[in-house]
Amino acid sequence: MADDESTFDDIRAARQELDEVIDEIRAVPGYENFLTAPTFDDVAEAAGDQPLVYLAAAEQGGLALIVRGQQVTPVAADDLTEAALREQVTRYREAYRTFASQRRDPAAAGPWRAAIDEVTGWLWTAVMGAVVTELGAAPAAVLVAGGQLGLLPLHAAWTFDETGQKRRYALDDITLTYVPNARSLAVARGLAQLPVGTFLGVTDPGGTLDAPEAEVTAASAWFGKAATVLGARAGLAEVTAALQKADVAHFAGHGFARLQAPLDSGLALADGQALTLRDIFALNLRMRLVVLSACESSLPGDELPDEVIALPTGLLQAGVGGIVASLWLVGDMPTLLLMIEFYRRWRQDEKEPAVALREAQCWLRDTPDEQIVSTYEAAAEAGATWLPLAAAERIVADLVFREPGSHTYGGPESWAAFGYIGA
Repeated sequence: MADDESTFDDIRAARQELDEVIDEIRAVPGYENFLTAPTFDDVAEAAGDQPLVYLAAAEQGGLALIVRGQQVTPVAADDLTEAALREQVTRYREAYRTFASQRRDPAAAGPWRAAIDEVTGWLWTAVMGAVVTELGAAPAAVLVAGGQLGLLPLHAAWTFDETGQKRRYALDDITLTYVPNARSLAVARGLAQLPVGTFLGVTDPGGTLDAPEAEVTAASAWFGKAATVLGARAGLAEVTAALQKADVAHFAGHGFARLQAPLDSGLALADGQALTLRDIFALNLRMRLVVLSACESSLPGDELPDEVIALPTGLLQAGVGGIVASLWLVGDMPTLLLMIEFYRRWRQDEKEPAVALREAQCWLRDTPDEQIVSTYEAAAEAGATWLPLAAAERIVADLVFREPGSHTYGGPESWAAFGYIGA
């Protein structure tokens, strides 16, 4: 009984803390409706263009609600119990913490890869397989993941195909994006119509990462003279001033979460400074896209019963139409490759950003190393504007001596961390 009372006390304290955070945000002019509960009319309107899928675990089995306009289709998820989800998330998070603390040790990658495979395979069986089947031929859907489901890459849920030899992932069938609620989706869709002209890139101010400069250079190439790139001297005043003039921003550095003070979560800048959610809410942004290739930039705190402290959710509420962000640490090289191919599909092929991300992820997963090398060597030789020479040289040097037929960055640990939040 004492343990139960202690647990309830913890939950009440967390709920009170969350309520205080929300009240503080709603006190900021322009955010009076932050995370207010949407009406069914809000939900139905948001689900008019794409199905909106609500996912939740429960004590006796979970449920997915697929909303298409005024039509709501329930999908049973009997294996999605709170206990099963808690067990899966606990194992997954423990494996990640071990990996993150030992990531310089090559032996640490194996158990982490196995943990991703286990949880994403379970996600298909528990809920996503039935959801994908019910969605049928829909080209895209928006997920509202409740509770600890928000910690997991639902788009990477997988099963074996009919041959039993090859995996079929949820994102093979459909473009899946994420939002915290229907009202934020409606706002994001309005922001997604904004013109795209100016670009802000911020590389790792601490200089502790190897590839972000090449990553930001590759992204900024699509914007020419309308691009501003800030590096080691990027302090708060300079970044906030540039951010208010940008339509697109790309941060390639370190993100962090402050679980006890969520509005202090943010992105590391020069000289120990940081761009926090508190700073972002004060800017009243109107931006098309923010890319956060920083470590764990999409990871919500699991000590509070809501996604409010996730950086992408904050950006969405602060006036950004769409956010690309990561759930876990991803190596410099697969991140560089993924971002090059993402911008190439968005800016050159004119795909929607969420579609461009999905296609870039599938490309990284499926393309053999030698094909990447030959493609990038040819592009560099031809002087392709989408591929800076320094990035091409780095990628070719990394992959050129790999075994024929290998897919060095084909595992979900290299591509599945990134998700698309918003519209």
